[in-house]
Amino acid sequence: MGPTGQPPHTPELDEDVMRIAATGATLLLLLQACSTTPTASTSPFQQPNSLMAGEITSRVEQIPYQHRDELLQNLMWLSQTGEQTVPALLAGLQHENPKVRSSCCWVLGRIHDRRTIPNVQAVMQDAEPSVRMEAARSLVAMGDIVWSPALIEGLDSEKKEVRYMCHEALKTATGHDFGYDHLNQNDGELKLSVLRWRQWWSEYSGDVFFAQNYQQQHNLQPTVAAPDGETKPAVEVPPGNQTPPVQPANGVQPNPGSQGQPVPNNRPNGG
Repeated sequence: MGPTGQPPHTPELDEDVMRIAATGATLLLLLQACSTTPTASTSPFQQPNSLMAGEITSRVEQIPYQHRDELLQNLMWLSQTGEQTVPALLAGLQHENPKVRSSCCWVLGRIHDRRTIPNVQAVMQDAEPSVRMEAARSLVAMGDIVWSPALIEGLDSEKKEVRYMCHEALKTATGHDFGYDHLNQNDGELKLSVLRWRQWWSEYSGDVFFAQNYQQQHNLQPTVAAPDGETKPAVEVPPGNQTPPVQPANGVQPNPGSQGQPVPNNRPNGG
């Protein structure tokens, strides 16, 4: 002991003090890191580094000011960057600008991560029709075909771009087209092909009124509307009896496992 009752000062004591201080500093840094990054540890999606996170956020915020090719290139970049963009895209579904919401739906549909389906389903309650349409396209592309009626209704849109995008999503998901041509100038023929799609969905879902109401509203004949090659053959009737109408599309069920994506030149709504 020294004259003051304290242990003598030695080099070994200095080393012990420094070792304890270094250990304490390391533990403090670890605790701070854990407390400041709870999202990265709990999110099911890959997290970007700080530099990439800034770039992704910036690109999402640029969407309202972009159009056509510039917008498409930006959204393609987001989709090709992959899973690490998902957190920002999910946040974008709540954005105040409907163009951002619909664009984020479009990108999520291309990324095709089925874990995002519940988030996109919630967008089907959006007040903007264009946002709901884009959400339906993405859901059907990801195999959630229960939203097909929203796309079938879009086949009657006044905008040819909307008709095209709805039909491409349906065709890619189901493998059928029922003779629909979004550029057909003959209104009667166009409605007949829409009726074929409605008959298919009525047969698939059991909702007979989805086709019947449309058929009655537009005074369409089911015998004409039945799609060639995609329906049960007509029942043979003895001579002299009336020939029954051809049955609506029967057994033509989409493959729920089909995970087709929109064609690359499909532009998102609002572009």
